[in-house]
Amino acid sequence: MEQKISCEVIGDLLPLCEEGLASAESAALVETHLADCPTCRGKREALRRPSTPAASETDGESALRAVKKELRRRRWQTAALAALLVFLPLFALFARSTEQYPLPYEKELVRVESVEGGSMTLSFDGRVSGVQSELCEDAEGRILLVQAWSHRLNDRRGTVAQRGSYTVNKLPDCVIYGFGSEQTLIYGESPGFGVQILPRLALAYYILIALAFAAIFALLWLLLRKKKAGEICRVFCFAALSYPLGHLLVKGGQTMSFHLPRDFGLILIAAAGLFALMMLGWSGWQQKRAA
Repeated sequence: MEQKISCEVIGDLLPLCEEGLASAESAALVETHLADCPTCRGKREALRRPSTPAASETDGESALRAVKKELRRRRWQTAALAALLVFLPLFALFARSTEQYPLPYEKELVRVESVEGGSMTLSFDGRVSGVQSELCEDAEGRILLVQAWSHRLNDRRGTVAQRGSYTVNKLPDCVIYGFGSEQTLIYGESPGFGVQILPRLALAYYILIALAFAAIFALLWLLLRKKKAGEICRVFCFAALSYPLGHLLVKGGQTMSFHLPRDFGLILIAAAGLFALMMLGWSGWQQKRAA
């Protein structure tokens, strides 16, 4: 009685038969089985079907596109790093050179130019880049408090041609120069009091808060460095650390500010640039480490 051969055995013999490695007896058994088994015939047709190189070509094209994309990304990364390394020092120079500070009173700095028609014109020399004033009215009359400001780019002694003027529409009874502790009466009779403007100290508290957050996220980054949450903590650590570094660029070691919104805004811009620089630098270091 002839024993029937299973499809599993024929499946093992098919590759050998196609390669010409099976014996004549085994090949005959396979052919006999294939005559009555369409499933195994389909397996042999699949073995005989010529392989097309399209798949490998597609894989090669995909790999080439991936390499080109990576090279393009690295070029943009290098260009961004170079741009930030140029921008940040120039921005720091601009911020420091245009920072305004109050000018102490000098005889040639400010004087009353004219008083006519219910108004007054004050004249300032070329060192003055801005004027702040406050008109106080009470039972004793109108008191005009004036403070002139300058910055390093404009820190020069002006000539008559460089003088600027400031007109007050309401004629005051007296004019006092200086919002600080040193105040000088330049017109009228002294009322016996003044207003003192103090520098803001909020920038120091902002630095302490940023450093505290940087320390907390640095510790979390260290503890969770092998998890995805560790990468998020690293980003927050860089963001918090960029603020005190931005303060150093814009204000140096000085934490007092006479113009808090301006200084805080410039520090935030510098911090954003430093944060981008740290993120790009970390990414480049990781790539070199992986290579």
